[in-house]
Amino acid sequence: MRVNQIRDFVISYLVNHLSKDDVVIDATIGNGHDTLLLSDLSKYVYGFDVQQQAIETTQELLNDHQVSNYKLIHDSHENILKYVKDFKAVIFNLGYLPNSNKEIKTNKDSTINALNSLVRVMKQDSFVIITCYPGHDEGFIESEAIMKFVSNLDNSFTTLKYTVLNKNKSPFVILIEKNR
Repeated sequence: MRVNQIRDFVISYLVNHLSKDDVVIDATIGNGHDTLLLSDLSKYVYGFDVQQQAIETTQELLNDHQVSNYKLIHDSHENILKYVKDFKAVIFNLGYLPNSNKEIKTNKDSTINALNSLVRVMKQDSFVIITCYPGHDEGFIESEAIMKFVSNLDNSFTTLKYTVLNKNKSPFVILIEKNR
């Protein structure tokens, strides 16, 4: 599966499940493309990243598009709830910042910590979308931990996996929906 097909799935889901009344979180802003999309689909976006380069690149992209309904936060996604308490959706695009230092990447500990805190406060009809990249060692470990985590959520959640079944280690999407 091409990464673009994964992105198309995520975009389609977001377009069909977000409104201009929603507050959303981009948990890993990277180069800002998801943040830009979310700013168009929602009322307000909080964007997080641990890398100053990601903050600066995203800021420039949003300025270029004259976007004003956002706040960028230079912090880990595991600290989201220190800044935002109420949200409709959280989007994770895991791994490393494209065209940058591949040694700096998300990891299972911070991602599972973030998910643990988020699922505790999710309200009915809120959701989390996670794009996983198991093609590199840390990404594989992180992906496996996420799969174990979502498989053990109680039945107040629905968890889905969008994947290619006949290509080992291809990117995939995990969706967590809060039902009640």
